[in-house]
Amino acid sequence: MSGFPKLDGGGYDFCNNSNQFMFSCLTISNKVVLTLINIEQTNSLVIESGNFSFSSLGYMGLKNCFLSPDFLTTVYLPSIYLNGCNIVKIDSPIIQDFLVLQYPPSFRGVFKYSYLKNHGIFIVIPYQAIGEISVAYVNDLNNILTVDTLSLVSNYVPSFTNVNASELNLYLSDYFSYVNSNTTNFSTMTMVKKLTIENNSTIDFPISIFNIQGSIMTSLVISGMLNKPNKMIELPQNNNITELNFDYASPAFSINGFLPFLSLPNINTFILRGGNYSNEIDLGKFSNVDSLTLSNSNLTFKLPSNNRFSNLDLSYNNIWGTVDSSYCTMNSLNLERNKISGTLPSCFSCYQYTPNFIFTFNNNLKSQRTCTSITANIYIDKVNKKLIMWGTDIGFGAKDFLTSPIFDWQPIIPSYRFESSYTFSGQLPPDGMFTIYFLDTSSTVLMVNASKSLLPPPCYRECTIGEYCDTTTFKCLCAVGWSGDDCSINSNIYVSSVDSVDEKGGNITLYGWFSNSHSSLKVTIDSKDCPVIQNTITNVSIQCTVSPGTGKKPLSIQQNGVSWSGYFIYETSVKSCLNNCSKNGDCITSTGECNCKSGFTGFDCSIIIGSNGGIPQSNTTIDNNGTTVINNQKTSYQILISKLIELDVNRNLIQEHSLDNKWTIEMKNSDNNTNNVYQFSQTLVQSITNCTISYTVEEIKEKSKDYSFAGYSLTLGAGSIKISVSIYNYQYNSVLNNLQLQFQSSVTSDSNNNDCNQQDTDIQNSNNELLNYITIKKDSKIMQARFLNRILSDGRSSIITSEVVSKSSDSIIIGLNLPYCTNCNIDPDFSVLVTSSFKNNCGESGSSRPAYLIPVVVVSGVIGVALVLALSYFIYKKKFVENQLSKKLKKIESNRS
Repeated sequence: MSGFPKLDGGGYDFCNNSNQFMFSCLTISNKVVLTLINIEQTNSLVIESGNFSFSSLGYMGLKNCFLSPDFLTTVYLPSIYLNGCNIVKIDSPIIQDFLVLQYPPSFRGVFKYSYLKNHGIFIVIPYQAIGEISVAYVNDLNNILTVDTLSLVSNYVPSFTNVNASELNLYLSDYFSYVNSNTTNFSTMTMVKKLTIENNSTIDFPISIFNIQGSIMTSLVISGMLNKPNKMIELPQNNNITELNFDYASPAFSINGFLPFLSLPNINTFILRGGNYSNEIDLGKFSNVDSLTLSNSNLTFKLPSNNRFSNLDLSYNNIWGTVDSSYCTMNSLNLERNKISGTLPSCFSCYQYTPNFIFTFNNNLKSQRTCTSITANIYIDKVNKKLIMWGTDIGFGAKDFLTSPIFDWQPIIPSYRFESSYTFSGQLPPDGMFTIYFLDTSSTVLMVNASKSLLPPPCYRECTIGEYCDTTTFKCLCAVGWSGDDCSINSNIYVSSVDSVDEKGGNITLYGWFSNSHSSLKVTIDSKDCPVIQNTITNVSIQCTVSPGTGKKPLSIQQNGVSWSGYFIYETSVKSCLNNCSKNGDCITSTGECNCKSGFTGFDCSIIIGSNGGIPQSNTTIDNNGTTVINNQKTSYQILISKLIELDVNRNLIQEHSLDNKWTIEMKNSDNNTNNVYQFSQTLVQSITNCTISYTVEEIKEKSKDYSFAGYSLTLGAGSIKISVSIYNYQYNSVLNNLQLQFQSSVTSDSNNNDCNQQDTDIQNSNNELLNYITIKKDSKIMQARFLNRILSDGRSSIITSEVVSKSSDSIIIGLNLPYCTNCNIDPDFSVLVTSSFKNNCGESGSSRPAYLIPVVVVSGVIGVALVLALSYFIYKKKFVENQLSKKLKKIESNRS
């Protein structure tokens, strides 16, 4: 023990140390004990293991020392830190909780993972040019070993199966060659949360780390130089890594002056120092990053406006421009050594002399001498029992102001919002009055009445069309598919129409919008790959080859970190007819329609056309509010368009627009065939652009009318009604949302209990491969609706589906599910029939009377929809339907008189 301070009685005085020694002592039970030793010793002193038996010692740090070979196995101390000592191998279980070997002269031997202590820390820190590295790592773990921190030096990537490490540091020596070495053991790091790779030799970017199956890794740090990539690096979309840190990037780690990443999905923190990225024009690549460091990277562009970062370091670049007020809400900002000019925003100049001012700018920036911009409100949140201070330029930390009464304020959005619990700290003033003393350059003092303060807005500024308000951070972030400094670049994708093929499969074309970049483009149908034909990819169409199949299948497209989901329907080559045409007609198998024989009608040819007198005639009325009412004796059918609803991709309601009773008549005239034409419209007022909805009702009076739709020929007989609907310029909350348009059909009757035709309402639906049918029976009369599962989507025929969304005793809501399109046309039709059981005179026998067709057909088509159309549902209560219809009928009667 030579060299230690000796006492006169023969012991050593560690607690009264000289400058050569560093000790820490505590008084425990009136006794002074040694708890820490940190000795810088010359390498001429050999410290024997038997000299250290201090029961109270918790930490020992030794530097430049020579230790006996059994030192680590015989000396138990919770923490040992050896710097430059002669321990060069570990060949037995580690008994310390914390063991660091810094700068060993070499590291060799066989190191078994079973030597590691559970929940311990073992760190080997080599010199930049360490000596011999000949250690062989043996993973002999049969069970999971949990360690807090593990740092190893190696010539290769060892296996880490069964190693659960909060932090793993892997030092790759000069002998490691990334190209020639086996790196498959990266895949064994499934239970490593943070990985740091330090390398002396230049390595390739380890993309395989992002593809580890089942990985919990959230942070990757690369401390060393990287090779030039062969192509842009494409990070997978489904990885868990949120922090990517390059301690130093050589100029070679770029492609033509660009940062070699196509995108940075899921990355929240990105740090890179060095490199050469002179061709980057903005920070759009980092639109989803919250904390960004790009220092000394040869960046040359204008400082972006509408800052969304919480922490930003762009020091030592050639960035120019001015600092606007959007940078006031940051936790840290470093713009040192750039070409920034102009005047600092008031949020910075007001507090630039406070002790906690951590923002760094060039010295040439001007600042205001006085501070006059501070405004403050204090809102009492009684539900969460907290105070919310919000306003303008209220400081970056709690040290920038004091309140009376005193509360413990925490910054939520610097310069804009602070919060404090009032359950455990402070007393609320009875009158709600607070005094706030700001430590700004003008020593501002404000009196605030919290009892009259309003709740702060959800975000500190108004979000743009490409942004959404994140209510967790209170910041405007880029919405899905939007990028760029100000979230103005739309990289969303959608499909408006798809070519159909039969059950055999084949080449199909998807039409829509697919942007100008197609990174990681993948199309799947029914979870099967639809191989993309590469030379067919444009920004408005994609061709792929679909496998054989039948029915309706899910369709998905992924590219540029954005996905779109819809469906694909295989065409049926041979279509069946409803009820086999009741054996009263021939089935057209190409469409599934019935060609009824003479004397029969109806979608399934089940209605007999009679010629006897006394047939009850229908009267069709179109009121000034756009509602079509068909009256037949005491039975009335109502057809109207009631609502437009926006839904997100999970079918959650986003916005609802009621259309009923809001139509304005624009025009009434007649065409060359003396058909009456009515045109209605209404406007939806939205935040940026207004949406115009219009529809046309045409009465086909004397002659039938032939027309074709989506490749199918249709005929409308005399007395028919054709309806067309147009929706233009709808503003979506997200481009991934869909619309639902509601068609409602209802029936009422004034028949009394003694009316022999009175019957309860019966609503049925059926379908075949091309057509869906709805039947409403009431008082011996039938209303039939037929929906073709075709749409003209942006001028192209595409398949859709229709369904009964809801039905009550007197009404039904029809849902047509449409694809995303900019101009949509659909074409359902309605008809009202009289059954064979109808009695014109209740005294007659109904058995001999044939069924009669009421010559009214209503055809409805939706034309010119500016964005996605899909139909939605709304359940109309019987009382509501009857009351509303009654009011309309009374109005119509009054207009007649």
